[in-house]
Amino acid sequence: MKTTPYWWEDAEPQHGERSFDKSDCSVLIIGAGYTGLSAAITLAEEGIGNIFVVDAMRIGEGASSRNGGQLGNSPKFDLAYAQRKFGDKRGREIIEDYDASVSFLIKRAQSLGADIDLNLNGSVAGAHSRQDFARLRQIRDRLPADKRTQFELIEEKDVHRVLKTDIYRGALLRHDWGSLHPAKYVKALADRARALGVRIFTGWRYGGADKSGSAYLARLSQTNDTGTVQIRADSVFIAVNGYAGPEFPWLRKRIIPVQSYMIATEELPFDMLEELIPQNRVVNDTKHILYYFRRSPDGKRILFGGRASFRKANEQESAVGLRAFMEHTFPSLRGVKLTHSWLGNVCFAYDFVTHAGRLPDGIYYSSCYNGNGVSMATYIGHRMAEMILNKPGHDRGVINTHFPRLYCYNGNPWFLPIVGSWYRFLDKKARWGEK
Repeated sequence: MKTTPYWWEDAEPQHGERSFDKSDCSVLIIGAGYTGLSAAITLAEEGIGNIFVVDAMRIGEGASSRNGGQLGNSPKFDLAYAQRKFGDKRGREIIEDYDASVSFLIKRAQSLGADIDLNLNGSVAGAHSRQDFARLRQIRDRLPADKRTQFELIEEKDVHRVLKTDIYRGALLRHDWGSLHPAKYVKALADRARALGVRIFTGWRYGGADKSGSAYLARLSQTNDTGTVQIRADSVFIAVNGYAGPEFPWLRKRIIPVQSYMIATEELPFDMLEELIPQNRVVNDTKHILYYFRRSPDGKRILFGGRASFRKANEQESAVGLRAFMEHTFPSLRGVKLTHSWLGNVCFAYDFVTHAGRLPDGIYYSSCYNGNGVSMATYIGHRMAEMILNKPGHDRGVINTHFPRLYCYNGNPWFLPIVGSWYRFLDKKARWGEK
C-alpha cells in the first residue's frame, strides 16, 4: 500500500522555478494551490504582469492534490444563521458566494483546455438519521422553484436507486454537481497561469513581510536552508489555508487545521461498482464524523475519505479506520485490497464560515474552506484578485467578514480529540430510537 495520494499516479506535483532572477513583482502570492493559482489567473487576465506565486512545497502538493475531488459547496449553516451573525444584507451575500462557487469553478475548469476528468453526473448527500432527512427536505423545499429542479429527494425505501447501502435514512441527489481529478486540475491551473506569464517558484518558505513605503519587502528562505532572498511586492496575498505555520501568527489564532484521510481500493469489476454507486456520482453524508466517497474517474476503484482519527495518525493507522468505515457502508467490499492511503489538512473556522480580506498590516489573505475547498478556493481566489484590483463591488459576501479568534490558542488544535468524542456521541444519539 502506497502512502502517497492515488491522484499522483496520473499527476504527481511538480516543482516550479527554483531560483529568482528578479527581486521585485507586482503581486506576491504565497501558496501554489487552488486559491493562489486562481487568483493569479484572474489578475493576469486583467492585465496585471510580473506576478510571483511561491510555495514551500511542490505546486499543489498540499490539499489541492490530496482532496476527494468532489464539486459541491453546502455551507455548514443556513441563511438565518448568516443573517444573525453578519446582518441581513451581508448574510444573504455570503450564501450567494457559496451558491456561486461551483458554477464559477465549472466555468474556470472548462476554460483551461485540459482533461481533468470533469464529471457532472451528480452528488448524493446521505441522511444519517430521519431528522437529518427532514432537514434535507427543508433545504430542497425552501429553494426557489427554478432551482428546486436540480434537487431530488430520495426516500429511505428508494436509497438503493442511487446508492447500494443500508446505512442512510434517505438522501438528497443534486443533479448539477459532480467531481474532477484534483491533481490534474491543479496542474491545469498552473499551466494556464504560466501561459499568462505568471511565474511559479517552489521550495521557498515565506518568513514575513515589512511595509516599505507603498509596497512590501517579503523575506523568503529556501526549504533546504541554503539561501534567502528579499522580494519587493506591491501587494502580498497569503493563500496557504490549512498549512499556515508559525510565520502566520494572526491566522494561526483563527484557523483550525484538521487532518482528513483517504484510501483507494484495488481495481474492482466495473459492474460491481456501478451497482454500488450508480453513474459514478460522488457521495457525502450528514454525520458529524462524515464519510465522503466516490469511484475513481475510470469507475474501477472506491476512493473513501473521512475523519478516521481526531488525533494525528499516520497513513497505516488511518487506513484501518477508513477500511472499517468503508465496510460499514458497503459490506460487499470486505477484504478488498487497499492500494493507497494518504492524508492532508482541511481548514475550519470557529464559525464555519470562509474568511478572506486583509490582515492588520494590509496583506491580503483567504482561509477556512471548511471542507468545500475545491470550489470555494477556486472562487475565493478569483474574488480576492478582484479585491487586489480594487474592483467596484468587491466588498461583499465573505470578503472582509469578521474572523473570530480562539483565545488561548496558537494554531495547535489540542481540543480535537474532545470534539471527536462529542461528535461520535451526537452521531449515535441521532439514531437512538430509529429502527
